Amino acid sequence: MPSKPRNRIGEVYGQLTVVRASEKRSKSGNAFWWCRCSCGKEREVPSDKLSHNLERKKPTVQACADCSRELQVEAVCAKNDREERQRRREALANRESLKGRVPESWLALPLTDAHAREQGQVLFFRGTRCLRHHLAPYRINGGCLACAGQRPSATIQ
Repeated sequence: MPSKPRNRIGEVYGQLTVVRASEKRSKSGNAFWWCRCSCGKEREVPSDKLSHNLERKKPTVQACADCSRELQVEAVCAKNDREERQRRREALANRESLKGRVPESWLALPLTDAHAREQGQVLFFRGTRCLRHHLAPYRINGGCLACAGQRPSATIQ
């Protein structure tokens, strides 16, 4: 018979608070605990999944199933926001180096495709060259305008 697990009642792991022990045991003998999420739902969690150490390689349970999904979506959104801010910083730096070398109308365009969508525009200018080495504005749903034959490429070496 496995040993008696340490009492975890009242301990908080992420959004979960341990409320009572379960009769259930895992194959390896770990006890299960009933935990209440901050949203009010309860979830049965094995003791080896409850940990304060977020750096460990073994996955931990930090919330109920619904809140976990929301946290995943928030993490993806935060990552996308970070990447978009980085793209805009890079586009701004590229465009600063091109001032006076490309038409001013290009420099007035949005920095990225997401920025163009926010402003309700169709074109944007990052200040980078396309795969065919054209330096021209882009369409948000397409490619380089010089590749499409709609605008000439800037002639910068």
